[in-house]
Amino acid sequence: MDATLALDPAAPAVTFHPPIPATSDMHDDTSAAIALVMSFDEFYRTEYPGLVAVATALLGSPESAEDLVQDTMVSSLLRWQRVQRLERPGGWAHRVLLNACTSWWRRRRTEANHLARLRRVEPTVAGPSPDTVAFWGAVRRLPERHRMVMVLHYAGDRSVADVASILAVPEGTVRSDLTRARAALAVHLGA
Repeated sequence: MDATLALDPAAPAVTFHPPIPATSDMHDDTSAAIALVMSFDEFYRTEYPGLVAVATALLGSPESAEDLVQDTMVSSLLRWQRVQRLERPGGWAHRVLLNACTSWWRRRRTEANHLARLRRVEPTVAGPSPDTVAFWGAVRRLPERHRMVMVLHYAGDRSVADVASILAVPEGTVRSDLTRARAALAVHLGA
């Protein structure tokens, strides 16, 4: 006999297949297995809201809190035969959840420390000036080949011969494109 339970009202039902007992009185043992599942369902419905509230208060992130509560409930279900015999199964679930929250905070702290070390080691470069941003914005509005020639020559620091080779055009065409692009930029930027 299968027992179906919905762990989360929004989640699809989960079917639990109790083990088939090896005794001759199969009906009583199967009923006990179904009662076991039903008591977990009650446990879930009773403890879930409180666990989510505790985790959300500790973590500040409802999404992370629900993830950790779901992990706690999975641990409870996997160990249900032992957990259900405890005097306070909800207390056990809260302890598991608190341990998970502590681990979550340790991971965040370790990550923050690592990022702080990286920031100290990595030299920082000031962002581009407003004039530079305006210049490259104007370059992006040039016709395609003029734009490519300007970017390869100035941003890529390529010679006229290199640009000609990359674009597969004569060097004279690259020089002509650079001259036309510079003239267009002078008009656009008002220089």
